[in-house]
Amino acid sequence: MLNILNGDFYRIKKSKLFYGAIIFSGLISFLLMILNRQDIRLGISIFGNLTTFISAKDVIILGVQYQKGLGLVAAIFVSIFIGQEYQWNTWQHKWLISKTRYGMYLSKAILSAMVSALTFLVFELSALLFSGQVGNLLAGGYITTLLCGSVIYIALGAVLCFISMLIKSSTTSIIVTLGYVMLSETLVTVFQNIGGISVVTEKVVAWCVEHSIYGMSVALATSSMTPMLISSIVITSFAIFAVTTIIGMLFYRKYEL
Repeated sequence: MLNILNGDFYRIKKSKLFYGAIIFSGLISFLLMILNRQDIRLGISIFGNLTTFISAKDVIILGVQYQKGLGLVAAIFVSIFIGQEYQWNTWQHKWLISKTRYGMYLSKAILSAMVSALTFLVFELSALLFSGQVGNLLAGGYITTLLCGSVIYIALGAVLCFISMLIKSSTTSIIVTLGYVMLSETLVTVFQNIGGISVVTEKVVAWCVEHSIYGMSVALATSSMTPMLISSIVITSFAIFAVTTIIGMLFYRKYEL
């Protein structure tokens, strides 16, 4: 397991795509903050939903809402990074090293989660540093947003890993992971409409949405931070990571490489 994890870390350190994703995340945040400081107001329409950038906090919130852009960066990196294993046929070599598919999958899940969280952290830290409002943002719950957002992106990374590990084609993997990120809100809306057939199903669907990655990102972006909300986000995010990884390992164990 450790040998595989070290090998994957080495690949990431040598990956131009990794550094490109990190630099791109920080650069977008930097540009948005600079425009904001120049009193240039932007509005971006994503599937009909208008996102406006009026204050520095709006840029911070953009990072939390993964489906509005930042999650796409994580999705592209994870799908390509894992897809290269199928493209280069290197799974057999990893099998000879570890003799366990559980370790092979877990290594990818850990690194996918770490890279997703790092993408978010770079975006948010860049926004903080170039906002010109460091004191105000820190006093306004920025640290809590940073910590809760990080665990949400850890859960997102696990889901992206699950999709990418079970799809051998990197091109197909990219399309599916991007679709998952971009259509999260649409899928939730459809799910809610289907669940509205009865009071019981409506409550079940509402609970599922509340504890989904999308639901947590919306709550973090729109709700006041309370100890209950913070603990719910942290526990649910790690639960999603654990459950998704366990299910992924069980599927991957019987997967033909």
